[in-house]
Amino acid sequence: MVVGISCIEIFFPESHSLKDKRQMIKKIVEKTKTKFNISIIEVKQTNLWQRASIGFALMGINRDRVSSAIENVHRYIEALYLGDIINTWTEIIVMGNEI
Repeated sequence: MVVGISCIEIFFPESHSLKDKRQMIKKIVEKTKTKFNISIIEVKQTNLWQRASIGFALMGINRDRVSSAIENVHRYIEALYLGDIINTWTEIIVMGNEI
């Protein structure tokens, strides 16, 4: 089993309040969760109104598939055009023997 964990830091230039940011985060989380069936949540910077960090996790049977799925999620979130991706962090953990 392979577990992939990733965090995306996003800047929202159009956000003028925490309410604006929360609406954009909600759209990103709901759309991404529906499309990819992953666990996703805002993980830090919850009180900043133009920045957010969104974390997500997924599992697969081999490293290549998990890595590819993480990249697909990154591209999808970027393609929503709700904010600018500033940075991403990814960690892939292999548990047991990889197939």
